[in-house]
Amino acid sequence: MTNKEIVLNFYRDVWNAHDASKVSQYVCEDYVQHNPNVEQGRQGLLNFLKFFFTKEAKHDIQLALEDGDLVAVYVYVTFNDGSKAVVTDIYRLENGIIMEHWDSVQK
Repeated sequence: MTNKEIVLNFYRDVWNAHDASKVSQYVCEDYVQHNPNVEQGRQGLLNFLKFFFTKEAKHDIQLALEDGDLVAVYVYVTFNDGSKAVVTDIYRLENGIIMEHWDSVQK
């Protein structure tokens, strides 16, 4: 499976399914998070998801690019209140697992 396929499955299985139980299949324990509003590590992501899943967001991937160990995803996000955002996520993978994440959000 390619790094891009892994990230796309991560969106399907976690973000769009609103299923935090599968995070450990995709994200390493000491995950590096470059968003200052989200705690470090896998547990930091799980804490964020607990809050984020209450918004019942749908992620519609517009573009996914892979360059070696990096995958960039351009996503339209629609929330349950009708608000929208455009997100660019960049992931670094190692041996098929997400190690690091950067993002940029436009609302």
